[in-house]
Amino acid sequence: MPIIIVTAWYPYKRRMEVGKKAIEAVNKFPPDESTAKALGTAVLRDKHGIKVITMSEVMQGKLQEALDRANQTIDFYMEVDGFNFRIDIAATGIEAMESINMKLPE
Repeated sequence: MPIIIVTAWYPYKRRMEVGKKAIEAVNKFPPDESTAKALGTAVLRDKHGIKVITMSEVMQGKLQEALDRANQTIDFYMEVDGFNFRIDIAATGIEAMESINMKLPE
């Protein structure tokens, strides 16, 4: 099953605004595990600002729904000055190996 990776970054000075938005977003867009299962969130901070990376495993046949949901959530943050993002779709390691007719050892 594909993995959706959402990477967002914003200036450090916007951290409180983004934090408040994050709390609102969780209430407005609660997790829907029938579409995608959250794998985790990582937060990094450096001299350029803050970067947040989230990964979700998409359920069978639910890729478009999961992408729509990711875009709705990201749109919620777009009014924050300096907020940027990208959404990537990745294969799992198992899927990648299968695509070249190989199998990972168990």
